[in-house]
Amino acid sequence: MSTGLRIAAFAAAVAVVFGVAFGVGRVVGPTDEPPPPAPTHQEENHSATESHGAPEE
Repeated sequence: MSTGLRIAAFAAAVAVVFGVAFGVGRVVGPTDEPPPPAPTHQEENHSATESHGAPEE
């Protein structure tokens, strides 16, 4: 098998894989639902006198 034929076969295989992936992407397609909102981190205010599970004296 010559080098040129190997390169052509590789390029054809890459094109087939790309075509299949593109076809699957078109079939599945984007959903019409909006993405869920990003989670937010809300910090809780703790006073300095809270024990957080430490034994009380």
